[in-house]
Amino acid sequence: MLDRRLIISWVRLTWLGWLLGVPLVVVLALVAEAVGVGGVQAIVGAGMGIGVGLMQGRLIRRLLDRSAAWLCSCAVGLGAPFMLTDVSKAAGWDIPYSLLASIALGGLVVGVWQSLILRSRLRRTGWWVVGSALGWTLAASTSSIAESLQRSQSLRGLWGALAYLGIVAAGGLVLGAVTGICLAWMFRHEPAT
Repeated sequence: MLDRRLIISWVRLTWLGWLLGVPLVVVLALVAEAVGVGGVQAIVGAGMGIGVGLMQGRLIRRLLDRSAAWLCSCAVGLGAPFMLTDVSKAAGWDIPYSLLASIALGGLVVGVWQSLILRSRLRRTGWWVVGSALGWTLAASTSSIAESLQRSQSLRGLWGALAYLGIVAAGGLVLGAVTGICLAWMFRHEPAT
């Protein structure tokens, strides 16, 4: 049986980190504007990565004592694909921006990096790469759904705004559930020898 307390703690911390990521993106955007590099997309990934990494790091510290590396993997790993968009725009290449694609690629990068961190305690950490990529992609899908509903003007007024925020906030729950179940499964079935 999977450790339900681990999963619940992980989901809660991941969701809180997702929520924390939103104001962090805003703060980073304001700082970027102040230093003259406003409109940089890497801020979106880095802000969400910092929020999630900080909160997940609280549990990782107890499991692995590697919370700083975990935070770094989230912030840099999630920000890097967004930076590709920034670089392509600066170079004059016509690569369209996609929030979903950037976060999916970021989830893969984060998963690979974190699988190396998890190797200090677990053996077959390839499952983490799959769980991370899937979790981040599904979490980004909630934001894409909210954006689509907003563009179609299906969400109107106060209730529409609340529905939009609820759909976006659900992304953290989805990310936490997918990666939390993966983490608990790995600790249950693949302890390092």
